[in-house]
Amino acid sequence: MRFRQGATLAAAAAVVAAVGVVPVVMTVGGSSPASDAVGQVSGASPCPTLSSDNPGGELQTLGPLVETGATLDAPNLDARYDVLIGLVGTRDQPGFVVAFRDRHTRVVQVWDNHGLGRDSSGDFAGKRAGEPAHQFFSAQLALGPDRVLDVGLYSRAAHRITVSSEGHPTDAESTRNTATGWTFFWVQRSARPLPPDRFTSPGDYQGPEKVTVAAYDAAGRPQHTDSGGPHVGGGVQNPRDGSPSAQVTPSPTAPACPTGVVPS
Repeated sequence: MRFRQGATLAAAAAVVAAVGVVPVVMTVGGSSPASDAVGQVSGASPCPTLSSDNPGGELQTLGPLVETGATLDAPNLDARYDVLIGLVGTRDQPGFVVAFRDRHTRVVQVWDNHGLGRDSSGDFAGKRAGEPAHQFFSAQLALGPDRVLDVGLYSRAAHRITVSSEGHPTDAESTRNTATGWTFFWVQRSARPLPPDRFTSPGDYQGPEKVTVAAYDAAGRPQHTDSGGPHVGGGVQNPRDGSPSAQVTPSPTAPACPTGVVPS
């Protein structure tokens, strides 16, 4: 399942962080390819809980957002954003989200949501019946002409994950998501970004900038590799290049969430 830039997002919730009662606006996908496995969320609790079920259609987070250490400059908005990643939804049908925290206002907004189903093996299920399960999902955000941020998930545990293009592998940082058992990974690299028109060509993009992801065990043995496949190298909707179709204004009376946890 590949999602494309410019996918429609629908506003879903507004929450308030504890530090300085900072508003956190959350938007999640509706019917776009980026999010159709999650579906449109009709509402959310003021402070999302870490739960594997989803009573009443409320948005559930699967652990806190993960800091990537990357910064996105948006001259069109005269703003700079920290980039975070995380999971929302349920254990069996989570959404991989990319969120942006405004450096000035400290507002965190989810701009990109990709639905991922869980196969009986624990890997990522194919989008349609009969499609094979897969172990990797990744997306790429261009930070500059020769600078990219690659983010994603590996469906198993790994001692080391690398991301490469044009024959240059780079070690990614990683952390395990305890709710799903899947592994987040992220890395900033000096590399040419994937071309924006890569989704218009028939088949999977196989140009020189194609992304290859690989996981290794503690002995250095390769576990899984995906090179230029349909589940790696997706786009990331972001404040610099596009805008959600709607936005929720945080309520001034919304309760504060627990200190030390960034609502996700």
